[in-house]
Amino acid sequence: MADDIQLDAASGRAKLAADEISSVKHLRVKIQHGADGSATDISTASPLPIELDSQAITAVLHTITAKLATDALQNGLTALTPKFAKISLAATGTLVAAVGGKKIRVLSLMMTIDVQTGDEEYIFKSGAAGTALTGTIGGATAAAVNYPIEYSFSPFGHFETASGALLELSIAGTTPEAEGSLVYVEV
Repeated sequence: MADDIQLDAASGRAKLAADEISSVKHLRVKIQHGADGSATDISTASPLPIELDSQAITAVLHTITAKLATDALQNGLTALTPKFAKISLAATGTLVAAVGGKKIRVLSLMMTIDVQTGDEEYIFKSGAAGTALTGTIGGATAAAVNYPIEYSFSPFGHFETASGALLELSIAGTTPEAEGSLVYVEV
């Protein structure tokens, strides 16, 4: 190269690779690795070996504990995709089907429930006719109302099913009806 430095032009000695930047020569150095007395050029076939402490790697990898975005929630290092379910029931029914080895965690919910006679009751359950996840909603409420229910977004979730269980809305009473939607993730 034109920027190289000739050690001794008269004797034909070697040149040093250099790059001239703002009238200053900077030596070019090729990185090598190897045991004492040997040198192997860095290349894709022989990359520079780097040894990292396993505790340092673990600390770096586990620094992401929560992340909110419109396309995913972060659960440790696992991205969880929010999913949506429609609520439209006049009798007990499944809101979200079971997923093998996964819990259904409800992040937000908006629905209206009909309380026409005052005896209508609504309970979210883990599994068909399973364990109650919420207390009774409705019940001895003034009759002839559409009662709004809202669980604002929470990245921690409001409730979740057991692993591998469906999410059910148990409905009882004379003229029950529930309409709305929910956002959930599978964990």
